Parts: sequence; C-alpha cells; structure tokens
Amino acid sequence: MTQPRPTLEEVLRDYPWASFERHLDDLKERVDKSITKTNELRAKYREELLSQNPEIRQGIKRPSKESLENAEKLLTTGVVAASDGTISPVPLLGGAKIQVGVVIVFNKGQVVDFVTKIFEAEITKDSGKAIDYFQNLRGTRKISNLLARAIMLFGERKLLLEQSADWRMLHGEIMPHELRTGAGNPARNLDLAFHIVEGYIKSEKFIAVSEASDDIDILNAAILLEPGEYFVVKTLTDVLNLFLNGDPDTGQSQANFINKDKERFRGFIQAVGEKVSIVLAKASNKPFLVECHSDRIEEAVSLFMADSLWTKGYPSNGSTFTIRGFPYHIDLADQIARTLLKGSDFQSFVESRLFEIGIESGVFEIDPRKTRS
Repeated sequence: MTQPRPTLEEVLRDYPWASFERHLDDLKERVDKSITKTNELRAKYREELLSQNPEIRQGIKRPSKESLENAEKLLTTGVVAASDGTISPVPLLGGAKIQVGVVIVFNKGQVVDFVTKIFEAEITKDSGKAIDYFQNLRGTRKISNLLARAIMLFGERKLLLEQSADWRMLHGEIMPHELRTGAGNPARNLDLAFHIVEGYIKSEKFIAVSEASDDIDILNAAILLEPGEYFVVKTLTDVLNLFLNGDPDTGQSQANFINKDKERFRGFIQAVGEKVSIVLAKASNKPFLVECHSDRIEEAVSLFMADSLWTKGYPSNGSTFTIRGFPYHIDLADQIARTLLKGSDFQSFVESRLFEIGIESGVFEIDPRKTRS
C-alpha cells in the first residue's frame, strides 16, 4: 500500500529546526544510522520480493562466462569505438556562437586511439527589418540552445556510425529527447533522427548507455540487482510511445507534433521499436540503462560489463570494489572532449574578441556576472 505523503507540519514536527552547532553535534551518527537502515531494508525487501515473485528472479540474469570471455577478447583483438561530445554555446543578443566537439575513441587491439571533429557556427536570424529582428531575438536565442544540443547529439551518433568498428558505444540514449522532437522543426529534422537509429539497428552491434532514470519502476528494479546482473525492463516501443502519446497519470505531456508528423513517428515506432531493448545493468553498485539490439542482449551486456570492469583490472562478472562501473571507452571519450574542448575556453575567446572589436559591444553582450569585482 502506498503511504500518504507527509504534510509540512508533520515533517517539521518529527525533524524540528536546530542551531548549526546542535546540528553538528551528532551529524555523523545520524547519517550512519540512515545509511545502515537503508541498506538493511534493501536486503530485507529484495529477498522478500524475489521469493514472492519467482518471475522477477527468472528475469534477472548474468552474462555467461563464455560471453564475458568473448567480450574481453573483443576488447583486445577487435575494434570497439565510442563517442562523446561537448557543446560550447556563447549567447549573443542576436542568437549564439557555438562550438560543438565530438571525440571518437577506438582501440586497435590493445592500442587506443582517438579522432576529434569540430563544428563551429553562428545561429542567428536576420529578418531584413529592424522591428522583426528585435522581436525575434528572444525566440532566436531559445531555438539556438535547442539546435546546438541537437547538433552535438546528432554529430556524436552520425560520426560514430561512420567510424569503422566491430561494436559501437554511445553515451546517452540512442534517440535522445532533442532528436525525438526534431529540434524544433520535426517536419524536416525527424527523418535525420530516424535514419541514424535505423543505421545502428542495421549494424546490430551497438550499446547506448545512460544513467538510470527517475522512473520509480526502474529504480525499484535497480534495487533488486546485484553487481554483474541485468534485467530487461522494456523496449524502445515503450519509450517512444510514452514520448508521443504522453501519460496523464504521471503528468507526462504528449509530443507537440502536427498529425502528419505524429503518423510518421508512429510508423517509425512500429518499424523499429521492438528491435531495441532497454536493459538495466549493474557492473558495480551503480545501475545504468543499456540500449541494444534485441537479438544481441547478452553480447551487449557482456561488452558493457567487460569494458566497465575488466579494462580497469576488475573481474567482468561484477565487482563492488569500483564505484562507477561505466564503460572505459565512453569515459575516455568524455575526458578527452572536456580536456581539449573546454566550453569555458571558447567562451572566453569569444568574449575577448567582443572587447577587442568594440568596448560598447563587449560590455553590452558579456555575462554581467563576469564583471563583478
């Protein structure tokens, strides 16, 4: 039975305000008690739930020893590629100056290499008339942020798909929100997103790894998993139908598409939705969602486990000795992108040019928080 939410009065009665000094007195003991209680409840209710629901226990699986060994061999003799990107938008009154970087990491046997791709552009809108230009400034800046994110996400996926590899790894969902929406122009942009997803499905050998969501059902399933285990939670059909149709029970709004685009999206779901599975997996204690081809779930999870653990010196079948438990290839791509393509460096360069070109423009457009003494 779901417990009713406590009122403010009840919370404040049970946990009254205290002075800062009193708060610190037994802070360590209170935190330790909370952590211990949570861990005890997790163990207790995990066993209770699994004993009462054998179908859940049957759904929790581990990759076979053979599959894990094949994944380890792939990482030393095959080619695994991963991508990640950074975005450096510099807001300007007329839109934005953006730099998008994508790093692709790939191993050649035991040697790891990488390539970097840069996209840089201005996103502005000149209507030809003064009154229209100034009226469009707000909308232009809003659209530029959405479009810049879409460019980065599309670039990560397209460039990785073009990279020669036996398996490919994406950071985030295979079809993230910005690409599902068509980046503000679904009539013209949805087909690009559809083709990218179809390309990965055709290749079959891919994983897209993202943080476990705040969906309560997924979080409950995550509590049931031990390191090295995985559980198939749904398919891409479920995810995209929720995006398209919404859910009044949870407050999820439906996609803001015209009927023609809705039907195109619905046809896309019917064509590919069941070919992609969303798997909840734990290499260590932290759960992640792994999207992969529905016919290659064990291979995909084995690669996730091996790259998250074995490449870092831990056993591929699960470990509690590492906190993160996330694929090495993706992490390396992220670290290179953030090191070589710092958003702050690009923003500082653009702002320095603003001052160099004209003091009035520089003072007018720079973030006022940066002028604080």
